[in-house]
Amino acid sequence: MKKLIIISVLLIGAKFSATAQTLTGNAFLQNTVMGLQKGFGLRAQTEKGLGLGMIFQSNLKSTKEGLDEKYPFYGVETVIPVTKCGNMRLFLTPKAGFVNEDYFILIPEVETEIRITDMFSAAITAGIRARESATGVKLLVHL
Repeated sequence: MKKLIIISVLLIGAKFSATAQTLTGNAFLQNTVMGLQKGFGLRAQTEKGLGLGMIFQSNLKSTKEGLDEKYPFYGVETVIPVTKCGNMRLFLTPKAGFVNEDYFILIPEVETEIRITDMFSAAITAGIRARESATGVKLLVHL
């Protein structure tokens, strides 16, 4: 089942990236119910902002529960533009993937991106993970 999901995501991604205008790499920190997590991702976006990407995130150190679990999350994110005003854009960025290679989760999230230069952007995110709020910051590099 996992292989089928991965293959379908890769096929959709390959078709989508063929028409993409921008390739964007990002690094982020997110405060979740599992503790402070770091992550990175790569996504392809059209000129209007619609995008699809792959992400990875895991805990920086031990969790709030005191265990040394890293809670690795591998998944995909979709980027859906909501509105744009000057250098600021608001996106819906739902994520889906596997935690600890066992549990499939969906994470609803919104992202506010502020374009700093043609190559760099900063963003703040807010979402829900494990029925708790998850907030974060991102640095995006447009390749």
